[in-house]
Amino acid sequence: MRNMHLTSQSNVKPISYMKANAARLREELAFEPMFVTQNGEETLVVQTAEAFHLMQEQIAFMQLVIDSENSIKAGNVMSLDEMLSDL
Repeated sequence: MRNMHLTSQSNVKPISYMKANAARLREELAFEPMFVTQNGEETLVVQTAEAFHLMQEQIAFMQLVIDSENSIKAGNVMSLDEMLSDL
């Protein structure tokens, strides 16, 4: 996954930019994450806490879908009548 580059070229900044523009970062990050470079290589991705938490929720949801699909493939299913009788 390290070689995967999802970088938006418009939001790639050297690490020195973060220090020089710390006060402005929040408004810049409101629209998309910032890819930070050091010595010309991407080293960090900076995003708002809100965007991070939303991404974590989306990943958790996708994992639930994958787990559910795997359960169905494994035959771990029951009919509606069986489910209702268990309630």
